[in-house]
Amino acid sequence: ASKIWYGQIKDMPVSDASVSALKKYLSIFSDGDSVAAAQSQLAEQQKQLADPAFRARAQGLAAVDSGMAGKAIPELQQAVRANPKDSEALGALGQAYSQKGDRANAVANLEKALALDPHSSNNDKWNSLLKVNRYWLAIQQGDAALKANNPDRAERLFQQARNVDNTDSYAVLGLGDVAMARKDYPAAERYYQQTLRMDSGNTNAVRGLANIYRQQSPEKAEAFIASLSASQRRSIDDIERSLQNDRLAQQAEALENQGKWAQAAALQRQRLALDPGSVWITYRLSQDLWQAGQRSQADTLMRNLAQQKSNDPEQVYAYGLYLSGHDQDRAALAHINSLPRAQWNSNIQELVNRLQSDQVLETANRLRESGKEAEAEAMLRQQPPSTRIDLTLADWAQQRRDYTAARATYQNVLTREPANADAILGLTEVDIAAGDKAAARSQLAKLPATDNASLNTQRRVALAQAQLGDTAAAQRTFNKLIPQAKSQP
Repeated sequence: ASKIWYGQIKDMPVSDASVSALKKYLSIFSDGDSVAAAQSQLAEQQKQLADPAFRARAQGLAAVDSGMAGKAIPELQQAVRANPKDSEALGALGQAYSQKGDRANAVANLEKALALDPHSSNNDKWNSLLKVNRYWLAIQQGDAALKANNPDRAERLFQQARNVDNTDSYAVLGLGDVAMARKDYPAAERYYQQTLRMDSGNTNAVRGLANIYRQQSPEKAEAFIASLSASQRRSIDDIERSLQNDRLAQQAEALENQGKWAQAAALQRQRLALDPGSVWITYRLSQDLWQAGQRSQADTLMRNLAQQKSNDPEQVYAYGLYLSGHDQDRAALAHINSLPRAQWNSNIQELVNRLQSDQVLETANRLRESGKEAEAEAMLRQQPPSTRIDLTLADWAQQRRDYTAARATYQNVLTREPANADAILGLTEVDIAAGDKAAARSQLAKLPATDNASLNTQRRVALAQAQLGDTAAAQRTFNKLIPQAKSQP
């Protein structure tokens, strides 16, 4: 029994563990050849471990064998500093770096170990580790090059990795990513397909193909997803949900354009189930419910969203839009002011400016309607420069037939915004009122062509055309205008 026990511990690497094993053995057995050998070995190991450099080396080698890279690295670094030509310590240090995922240091130390001792008994292990780490180092560097927008360097590195190991799929995947970065979608598709032939579990390749097909058409992406295995499909369930969401959004928008608000709301609910808590889907659903007459339900949805995401600037902006869109400007401003000003984004600031401007204009209009136009005008002129305020002042001047003031104010707007349709139409109307039809026609010709003009803008264009004697053009404009007006809720 003594001989068998000693045989199991005598070849342990020198370390605290080997010393403990020898001590335990000697506490149980007290005579025989194995005991004498163990006593001699224990004395030698204790002497060796008293030397700090030897101890560091021994502890480091033992830690590497146990997979404890964090403990091994400082010990082995100390051993290598004491003896830079210790190939075993260098090789073990490379192995420790490999365990830690530090590919660059693993490669450097393994190369040194192999150069120092080309015939070491560890060479097969070191060469195998060197190949693995060279491969993954090239992959890491290729990914970094892609992130730095350097596809040429990335391609060289992924090709280098492929030359080191042509059986692993990640080098081919990297070449696919390079092709994607170059927008060479046919090449990317080929590389991703090759990646999947090498490793059907490579979910990055599945994702890459799904994104390529999605760019081509939603139908092609959906057909590809339907062809995947269950595990592959799970890996891109976010893309599948997004495709479904896009399809539902298009269908809902078509229904909204037809005024079928309740049906549109049903689709928005499906979208919300795919993306719970989405600010903008909740907003769209609430708007559809409001238009369908379910206003209490719409208000509740937006209130609940505000409670769930009280510090989310997107929620604050969306709720502010919702409230202001339903004639609740003061409530909208109060809600926006619940968010610290430091968190306001440009959209929120723009909405606040508009709402505050609305309040100023509302007050000014009340003053004007009560016969205090001069006071109202003075109030507006105290405000920061604003196209809306300038257009209001010009309109008031036009209504009181002060065409000189109206013309100057419209020109002021056009200096800032040369294509402003309201200012162009205002000048056209001023010229018509002044009897200068040639100038009016010249102004009207400057109006930008657009399919998105408001009903009021189109109405003003038609009236101007009629007043200028262009009855056929006026009739065409009215013909376009009437169906749009009828479709308004």
